[in-house]
Amino acid sequence: MLRKAFEDRHAGAEKAGSTLILDGGMKWSPAQISPEDAELLETRKFGVVGLCRLFQVPPPIVQAYENNTFTNAAQAGLWFATFCLAPWARKIEAEFVRSVFPTGGPYELELDLSGFLRGDPETRWNAHKIAIDSGVLDPDEVRQIEGWNPRPAGQKPVPASDGAQGQ
Repeated sequence: MLRKAFEDRHAGAEKAGSTLILDGGMKWSPAQISPEDAELLETRKFGVVGLCRLFQVPPPIVQAYENNTFTNAAQAGLWFATFCLAPWARKIEAEFVRSVFPTGGPYELELDLSGFLRGDPETRWNAHKIAIDSGVLDPDEVRQIEGWNPRPAGQKPVPASDGAQGQ
């Protein structure tokens, strides 16, 4: 009955802006956040950034996008790998060397974080080119890193200038 009366009095474009009269003991309460509640929400937001700072995690990784731009969002995964995961990976590798593998043994643990570069193909391929040009890697080693099979024996890459792409 209350809903029907409210709709009859206030529904429609011609009744927009009409005054709401509360009777029958109803009281008005504003639909806004008090300054105290707004301050509490602000401190909770600072808590997210503070935790990100503590664990060296970029805020976009935990979906805190308040101060985000496309540039820093694109770099968030790389930052995460460099400043959060890489130190932990080094600690885990060192602990395996210390406690699991025998001293001077043939085994070692290496955690590969190169997958974080997969989202940035230009940087990845430039790094491969530098490694090939400097003799650090050969093309088949680059193919292995990329998850491709080596070329058959004797098959040479087709230069891009011939209009064909290499296999």
